[in-house]
Amino acid sequence: MRDFTPSLVLNCVVNSFLSYATVMLNIVLIFALRRTSSLPKTLKALILSVAVSDIGMGILVQPLYTARLVMKMKMKNTNSQETYNEIVNVIGRTLANVSFFGVTTISVDRFLAIHLHLKHQDLLTYQEIVTYKRIVATVILSWLLGASLALTGVLSHENVFNLAGVTVVLVCLLTMGLIYFKIYIAVRRHTVQVHAQPAQAVAPNEENRSIFERVRKTAVGTFYVYLLFLACHLPSAIVILTGQKTNKKRRHFKIYAETLLYLSSSLVPLVYCWKFRHIRCAFKNILRNIFASQNQIQEG
Repeated sequence: MRDFTPSLVLNCVVNSFLSYATVMLNIVLIFALRRTSSLPKTLKALILSVAVSDIGMGILVQPLYTARLVMKMKMKNTNSQETYNEIVNVIGRTLANVSFFGVTTISVDRFLAIHLHLKHQDLLTYQEIVTYKRIVATVILSWLLGASLALTGVLSHENVFNLAGVTVVLVCLLTMGLIYFKIYIAVRRHTVQVHAQPAQAVAPNEENRSIFERVRKTAVGTFYVYLLFLACHLPSAIVILTGQKTNKKRRHFKIYAETLLYLSSSLVPLVYCWKFRHIRCAFKNILRNIFASQNQIQEG
């Protein structure tokens, strides 16, 4: 345990910082979304759902997880700690499921936007199919489903709970990978067709090309979120799938994999800020106003 203590201390410090960063960055993202009029209302609703679940990660799960690490350092192993661990696992898995369902739904939304636009040469069909009411219903369903899957940990063995969580992660990651591959094929085929057209035939479709380019850029931005989830969640899934060995090397890998998993909640707002120009501008304005207010308070 003595050799393992430095890792616990380091991860306690990192998670304490990430908890604050996760909450603040996602709150700023929510306000930035409200000030961004260029994004579809449906897409903003999906991003908002993911941001809310990530705020829950920062407010609830990461502080509780840090406290659990402190308990490990004190080598407490009581029935109350087992109950505490179950509560942390259920809350964490619920919010993680919601995040995964939200990011997966965003990828489906971007695929439909591109596919239907290429098929009908406008966004009207997409707007008729992907309505705001349907998106809200999907968000509510994802929260209910995420909580239901997480509660399997209370009603079943810990291995079943872990397997259910890994299944959700892998299914969502594979689904998103397939969707983005189809998006890539569709965009590539469209690009080849545009370059094959004579110059005089391209000009009348300039407006459609502009709309398609905006949709393509949002798809690229959400693809980077998928890559982030892939990098942050796969190590934890590998730990669970490789069995329950308790050697020192695996214990170190497990603790860092769990911290890496929580890191995604604080990085997702930065990815949206990086890849979505209008969100980036709103993000900068909000941060500028916050710092200006703090300076005024200090000067006062």
